[in-house]
Amino acid sequence: MQDFQVDTADLHRTRVVESELPTLKDGEVLLQIERFAFTANNITYAVFGEAMQYWKFFPAPVGWGRIPVWGFAEVVASQQDQIAVGERLYGYLPMSTHLVLQPERVS
Repeated sequence: MQDFQVDTADLHRTRVVESELPTLKDGEVLLQIERFAFTANNITYAVFGEAMQYWKFFPAPVGWGRIPVWGFAEVVASQQDQIAVGERLYGYLPMSTHLVLQPERVS
């Protein structure tokens, strides 16, 4: 699992953080992020990360942020009865290879 992170005080400073895939808890799903768009909007999310609370969507260690993007992901593991492995989703994602979610309302 990899996360692209930016220094919230200096957006020119970046890093890629690697970690192990987590074990899912009841109700969680693991998404593998397939692709996302990176546009001027995403830079706006970073520039206004504190003021508009964009950094809170995808937490990172203190002083670092994960820029939100819009993209596609596939469910690769599920502990949520209403979401099956193989489902594809479009939505708000971090610049990462994977994301764990705990959906509360499924439709």
